[in-house]
Amino acid sequence: MKLGFLMIILMALEDGGLSAAFVNTHTLDECEDRSKIVEAILEDQNITIKELVCRASEARFEPFAHDAQEDPKRYNYFISFDDRDAWVEPDVSGGEACEARAASGLARYCATSPQNMIPQGQ
Repeated sequence: MKLGFLMIILMALEDGGLSAAFVNTHTLDECEDRSKIVEAILEDQNITIKELVCRASEARFEPFAHDAQEDPKRYNYFISFDDRDAWVEPDVSGGEACEARAASGLARYCATSPQNMIPQGQ
Protein backbone atom coordinates (compact mmCIF):
# COMPACT_ATOMS: atom_id res chain seq x y z
CA MET A 1 0.00 0.00 0.00
CA LYS A 2 1.14 3.53 -0.74
CA LEU A 3 2.51 5.35 2.29
CA GLY A 4 1.07 8.80 2.85
CA PHE A 5 0.62 11.09 5.81
CA LEU A 6 -2.16 10.98 8.33
CA MET A 7 -3.36 13.79 10.53
CA ILE A 8 -4.72 12.32 13.75
CA ILE A 9 -6.91 14.55 15.89
CA LEU A 10 -7.87 13.18 19.30
CA MET A 11 -10.49 15.14 21.20
CA ALA A 12 -11.71 14.66 24.75
CA LEU A 13 -15.29 13.48 25.22
CA GLU A 14 -17.41 14.43 28.22
CA ASP A 15 -17.48 10.79 29.37
CA GLY A 16 -13.67 10.67 29.55
CA GLY A 17 -13.23 8.81 26.26
CA LEU A 18 -11.59 10.04 23.08
CA SER A 19 -13.05 10.92 19.72
CA ALA A 20 -10.76 10.69 16.69
CA ALA A 21 -10.79 12.41 13.33
CA PHE A 22 -8.42 11.54 10.51
CA VAL A 23 -7.22 13.45 7.44
CA ASN A 24 -5.10 11.77 4.77
CA THR A 25 -2.57 13.91 2.89
CA HIS A 26 0.14 13.29 0.32
CA THR A 27 2.94 15.23 2.02
CA LEU A 28 4.02 16.12 5.52
CA ASP A 29 3.94 19.85 4.64
CA GLU A 30 0.32 19.56 3.47
CA CYS A 31 -0.59 17.72 6.66
CA GLU A 32 1.07 20.29 8.90
CA ASP A 33 -0.51 23.22 7.04
CA ARG A 34 -3.96 21.68 7.33
CA SER A 35 -3.39 20.82 11.01
CA LYS A 36 -2.93 24.52 11.84
CA ILE A 37 -6.32 25.29 10.31
CA VAL A 38 -8.00 22.40 12.12
CA GLU A 39 -6.43 23.39 15.43
CA ALA A 40 -7.68 26.98 15.10
CA ILE A 41 -11.22 25.81 14.28
CA LEU A 42 -11.36 23.41 17.23
CA GLU A 43 -9.92 25.94 19.66
CA ASP A 44 -12.50 28.53 18.50
CA GLN A 45 -15.20 25.97 19.36
CA ASN A 46 -13.62 25.29 22.79
CA ILE A 47 -13.00 21.64 21.92
CA THR A 48 -10.30 20.02 24.04
CA ILE A 49 -7.57 18.61 21.81
CA LYS A 50 -5.63 15.78 23.45
CA GLU A 51 -3.36 15.13 20.45
CA LEU A 52 -3.01 16.60 16.98
CA VAL A 53 -0.18 15.01 15.00
CA CYS A 54 0.90 14.33 11.43
CA ARG A 55 2.66 11.02 10.86
CA ALA A 56 3.56 8.72 7.99
CA SER A 57 0.95 5.97 7.76
CA GLU A 58 -0.59 3.41 5.46
CA ALA A 59 -4.00 3.91 7.13
CA ARG A 60 -6.61 5.56 4.94
CA PHE A 61 -9.99 6.86 5.99
CA GLU A 62 -13.20 8.01 4.41
CA PRO A 63 -13.35 11.82 4.38
CA PHE A 64 -14.71 13.52 7.49
CA ALA A 65 -18.34 14.55 6.92
CA HIS A 66 -18.99 17.95 8.47
CA ASP A 67 -22.73 17.66 7.84
CA ALA A 68 -23.03 14.17 9.30
CA GLN A 69 -26.21 12.91 10.88
CA GLU A 70 -26.74 13.69 14.56
CA ASP A 71 -25.84 10.20 15.85
CA PRO A 72 -23.61 8.62 13.20
CA LYS A 73 -22.28 5.10 13.52
CA ARG A 74 -18.97 5.14 15.38
CA TYR A 75 -15.99 2.89 14.80
CA ASN A 76 -13.49 1.87 17.50
CA TYR A 77 -9.76 2.11 16.83
CA PHE A 78 -6.40 1.26 18.38
CA ILE A 79 -4.16 4.27 17.70
CA SER A 80 -0.41 4.36 18.23
CA PHE A 81 2.30 6.66 16.94
CA ASP A 82 5.89 7.61 17.52
CA ASP A 83 7.84 10.62 16.26
CA ARG A 84 7.60 9.45 12.62
CA ASP A 85 4.92 6.84 12.02
CA ALA A 86 1.33 6.10 13.01
CA TRP A 87 -0.58 2.84 13.20
CA VAL A 88 -4.35 2.64 13.38
CA GLU A 89 -6.22 -0.65 13.66
CA PRO A 90 -9.96 -1.29 13.90
CA ASP A 91 -11.20 -2.68 17.21
CA VAL A 92 -14.20 -4.85 16.41
CA SER A 93 -14.69 -5.77 20.08
CA GLY A 94 -16.59 -2.56 20.74
CA GLY A 95 -13.72 -1.06 22.70
CA GLU A 96 -13.11 -3.78 25.29
CA ALA A 97 -10.05 -5.25 23.57
CA CYS A 98 -8.60 -1.80 23.04
CA GLU A 99 -8.79 -0.93 26.71
CA ALA A 100 -6.96 -4.16 27.58
CA ARG A 101 -4.40 -3.55 24.84
CA ALA A 102 -3.81 0.03 26.01
CA ALA A 103 -3.34 -1.13 29.59
CA SER A 104 -0.67 -3.58 28.39
CA GLY A 105 1.12 -0.87 26.39
CA LEU A 106 0.26 -2.33 22.97
CA ALA A 107 -1.97 0.59 21.95
CA ARG A 108 -1.30 4.18 22.90
CA TYR A 109 -4.91 5.34 22.57
CA CYS A 110 -8.38 3.91 22.19
CA ALA A 111 -10.81 6.18 20.39
CA THR A 112 -14.06 6.16 18.47
CA SER A 113 -14.65 7.94 15.18
CA PRO A 114 -17.50 8.41 12.71
CA GLN A 115 -14.93 7.79 9.96
CA ASN A 116 -14.58 4.33 8.53
CA MET A 117 -11.14 2.98 7.63
CA ILE A 118 -10.69 2.15 3.95
CA PRO A 119 -9.45 -1.44 3.54
CA GLN A 120 -5.94 -1.84 2.14
CA GLY A 121 -5.89 -2.25 -1.61
CA GLN A 122 -8.86 0.05 -2.30
